[in-house]
Amino acid sequence: MSLRELDMLLGRLPPPRMRPEDLDALAAGWPEALDRARIVGRARFSDQGYCRDILHRTAGWEVLLVGWLPGQRSAPHGHGESFGVTCLLEGALTEVVYRLAPGGQVMRAERHVHRAGSVFREQPHTIHHVEHTGRSRTISLHLYAPPLERMELYEGSTGTSHPRASGRREPKRSTSVR
Repeated sequence: MSLRELDMLLGRLPPPRMRPEDLDALAAGWPEALDRARIVGRARFSDQGYCRDILHRTAGWEVLLVGWLPGQRSAPHGHGESFGVTCLLEGALTEVVYRLAPGGQVMRAERHVHRAGSVFREQPHTIHHVEHTGRSRTISLHLYAPPLERMELYEGSTGTSHPRASGRREPKRSTSVR
């Protein structure tokens, strides 16, 4: 997607290098500043797992669009060094946030339901999973700064963290995650 098209969809472009406060400032106008109809029209869905498409990626940030069908969820994970903002464009998602217990295990700490129009944030220390418990499709828009280079996947019973199998995501390629 071109920067011009992305600028039209987002209302304005992120700066080349984003600080957490830049991320918050951009997302403060969401969802009102977004061209929701055009963004939603780009979403893909699969019975095999949620679909994640990179709309644009620079050295300083990336924008992803995720299409969810009922029952789909992410594994418990962290976002490496990235800060993130997620906006629900359609439907609803449940976010389960974990805390590290003294023994290093991950423990469920909080549960939040995010509905269309809501925005939630991820910090580098955030450990969570996201699930679609509704009955119709859900679409979410994600902005990460810097781009997600590494994600830690957590095993629920032991809290063991495993870097994503590839260690890095290939830029400009769509992925489908089960």
